Amino acid sequence: MATPPNNVTPITGVISNGARDDKGRWLRGPGRPLGSRNKISSELEKQIRALGLRAVEALATAIDEKQSWAVQLVIKLVVPGRLVEMHGSELADIRDAFESGEISADELRTISSGLEKLASIESIEELRARLSTPLRTSEGPSVSQSV
Repeated sequence: MATPPNNVTPITGVISNGARDDKGRWLRGPGRPLGSRNKISSELEKQIRALGLRAVEALATAIDEKQSWAVQLVIKLVVPGRLVEMHGSELADIRDAFESGEISADELRTISSGLEKLASIESIEELRARLSTPLRTSEGPSVSQSV
């Protein structure tokens, strides 16, 4: 077996025998404790947070100078998802938008699911309205039903 190059540090203290606990789980080897954070990431995050006010000022300046990258960044961060102008909300309008490539298959699926839920809500409301109206029997006064 060849010797490792000088830039490779051998790992010592690792459980190499495949040891497991009484429940069959792997025993923990050396490493950071669970939930701990990388020191470099923490330092970088502090530096980025310190730049916050200057970054916002620079972004505002770029927007005032009508730099497209700044406008696109703000729109991307402020507008949820993608805006699509629909020419109606009927099923035919949605199908036309999909066929012309204005919306993707995932967007079509989301829209269809939403319309289906709205339709079921409307039908439930109709049922509630019908059940809350008094029933008339042929033998006399009306009988009230409740949901």
